[in-house]
Amino acid sequence: MLNGRLYRLSWLVAALALLVALLTLESPGGTPEPPLPPAFDATAARVIAVDLATVAPERVPGTPGDAASAGWMAEQLAAVPGATRVVRQRFSVTAPAGRVVTENVYVALPAREGQGNRGALVISAPRDTPPGVRGGESGSAVLVQLARSLGTVARNRPVLIVSTGASTMGNAGARWFVSRFSGAPLAAAVSLDDPAGVPGGLHVWDDGQDAHRSIPMLAAAQQAATRADAALAGAPGPFSQIAEMAVPQTSGDQAAYVALGVPSVSLASRPEGPLAGGGLPTEDALGDSGRTAETLISSLDRSDALPAPTIGLVVNGRELRPVMSRVVILLLALPLLVAAIDLAVRLRRAGVRLVPFVAALLWRLLPVVVALLVGHLLAIAGMIASPAGGWPPLAESVPFDLAATVAIVLSAGAGVLAWLVVRARAVRRDAEVASRAATGVIALGALCLLLWIVSPFALLIALPAAHAALIATRARRPWQVVGLALVAAVPAVLLVWWASGRIDRGIPYSAWYLVETTVSGARGVVGPVLAAAILVTAWSLGSLVLSRVRRGLIAAGPYRPVPTEDERLARRGQRPLTRRGIMRRDRDHDREGGGTAVGGGSS
Repeated sequence: MLNGRLYRLSWLVAALALLVALLTLESPGGTPEPPLPPAFDATAARVIAVDLATVAPERVPGTPGDAASAGWMAEQLAAVPGATRVVRQRFSVTAPAGRVVTENVYVALPAREGQGNRGALVISAPRDTPPGVRGGESGSAVLVQLARSLGTVARNRPVLIVSTGASTMGNAGARWFVSRFSGAPLAAAVSLDDPAGVPGGLHVWDDGQDAHRSIPMLAAAQQAATRADAALAGAPGPFSQIAEMAVPQTSGDQAAYVALGVPSVSLASRPEGPLAGGGLPTEDALGDSGRTAETLISSLDRSDALPAPTIGLVVNGRELRPVMSRVVILLLALPLLVAAIDLAVRLRRAGVRLVPFVAALLWRLLPVVVALLVGHLLAIAGMIASPAGGWPPLAESVPFDLAATVAIVLSAGAGVLAWLVVRARAVRRDAEVASRAATGVIALGALCLLLWIVSPFALLIALPAAHAALIATRARRPWQVVGLALVAAVPAVLLVWWASGRIDRGIPYSAWYLVETTVSGARGVVGPVLAAAILVTAWSLGSLVLSRVRRGLIAAGPYRPVPTEDERLARRGQRPLTRRGIMRRDRDHDREGGGTAVGGGSS
């Protein structure tokens, strides 16, 4: 069925174009040198951290510890020289455990006169902690000490000092603040997510929950750390970056600003993930993070506006621009798209109607959609964890308990029941097996193109399975089918492995977490539905190949795209497509040496 020559030629064209695209890698740029070296007082910052740990060692949103820390922060910011009055911004957020009331606390440091209405810089720090976790004081300590220092110097831009609540609930505090603040346009934001909690290099987070990231801000933060003589941790590898944009999962407040197009990063002392606690920060760690933040703010104060967050990759410190990133991903899908177009043309010339086979695929997709819908309704009913402020909740809020198990069984049962109802229609509509396989490839190409438009990096995760399903139609040995199935599973395994590091949990739980947060609606609707459609289509193709393996017909060669006469009569209902008819078709195909493509080309 697959035109192997055309498929290989498409890969050659794609490889040449990929080489050209990689030559477009550019430096993300930088920011101006600060006028003065940083003068961050690490000793004073440690005193502030000790004070906060004494007042409220645990600060779970909505608890007395959270309220006490908000009051403490209001007192600290009220003493900042040159600041406006303290604003306490109360809000509520819907979490898996119910609605929680907490607050943001912030002040503004006005710019010097004559600077006009330049965009403001935001320095924020999450104040809350997950349940049962102590620590995280270094973010608030660096925030307060920076505010004291910035209050005594002239600035080109206004600076907002923000202590956010409910960071552990989908970064709700930062999102509430940025959606309600209208005093000035926001030029950039820096979040301090316990940047000195664990001794070691600084980590810079720049990704959002919408698959966008702030690569220029990432470069500026790394440059600031170098200027401040602070140690930097290693940058995420290519797959980690791809996973971050394919299945966005961040606990940093920078995501709230990135979602609104504001360049933003978080400075942290750990790889991206939830706060895990720890002892009080050391002066050395506070000094590194404080000097880095001060240098970054001073550089941003003197620089022009940074580019808005976009979709892109960083390879060896150089950026693959958003447009080129999309082009590169499309090139990787090019052989599949070419094969789909080729089969569509060949079937059209042969007069084969595609509508019945597309309808059969839709019937196969319906049970998956039903299972997702039932799971979402069960999340609303409280049987599985609902989104935290509309975003994926912390792993601690997604237990794998009896209620969750029952919800999984009910969702799966609804899908199975839906399949039993529609199975007869799906099978009756695709009796012409050869055309069903060809239509599956065409549908696979169309779905991949749609996913590329919606979420190009999610397509990178799905492409190995799509290519494996396509190549499987030409398999002649069972071991080839097994090998292709393993190749198709590799991205999913790597994705679960990446998620286990991101949420600091084991592999089995991470798989459950990804499924549960998808079913609950925390990861949107369009992306999961398209991914499910690609999975169903690839499985439909795989089931055809597996049926040939079971019947011992795989050695007869690949499917011919044009149905046999037996298949055509079966479609019209004039003759049942029997097992003998299928075997006769495949024997004839094998005797012909694999068949020829429509129009005389190689199949």
